[in-house]
Amino acid sequence: MSTPNPPVKKRRLGEILMDAGLIDELQLKAALSEQKKWGGKLGRTLVEMGFVDEESMVLALSRQLGVPAVDLDRLALPDDIVHWMKLDVAERYAVFPLGGDAGARLLQIATSDPTNLDALQELSFKTGMKIQPSVAGTLAIEKAIRRYYYGERMTTGTTTTPQELGVKEATFELHRMASNPNMQAQPRPQAAAAASPDAVRELERKVEALADRISLLEKHAANQVRALRGLFEVLVEKRVITREEYQAKVRGQG
Repeated sequence: MSTPNPPVKKRRLGEILMDAGLIDELQLKAALSEQKKWGGKLGRTLVEMGFVDEESMVLALSRQLGVPAVDLDRLALPDDIVHWMKLDVAERYAVFPLGGDAGARLLQIATSDPTNLDALQELSFKTGMKIQPSVAGTLAIEKAIRRYYYGERMTTGTTTTPQELGVKEATFELHRMASNPNMQAQPRPQAAAAASPDAVRELERKVEALADRISLLEKHAANQVRALRGLFEVLVEKRVITREEYQAKVRGQG
């Protein structure tokens, strides 16, 4: 069976990010501690703990390993791209197919960790094809899987104006109102036109996108707490502080 075609030099993700100056040793140890407790991929743990952002991590891996980077959020792929890989394989290895050459038995994929040679070898064995990796963010890969395999519609949280929703807003001239008491006493007129069904659906999508952004902010806040907890645990293990001091800090008594 042919072996994959990733970088020859085997380096760990954490080492690469440290060499790139994106994280320090303490942050890496804290992330490894969290990964050991809860599982998952180290790259995602580092992002969730707020130690590094996905874009910087992708660029660092691409530059250090000589692997091309791919922006799955902006890349236009055909709907039948999923025929290159089964859903369970994509989800198990957290990769996304980018295309390939059936005659040459070559499969191009996006992965968040091109340093994991064992996983790439397993993927090659599983698909019966040589693997040509590109690097992309973990969250971007997950979004691509939801979009192309599950058919989820990706929305953005841009602001919608009343005009875009088909609603005509009433306007007021303040200088005329100030000089005319009768105008001041008049109630605010109703909108001249109701929103169309398409506008309502668009508004629902905008509200859903806003809810998603709020959820992400809440998750980010939770991850910051998780990161601080992880750092404190490392400090306790290194005996920089005692567990009693750590608990006092958590209770706000330190």
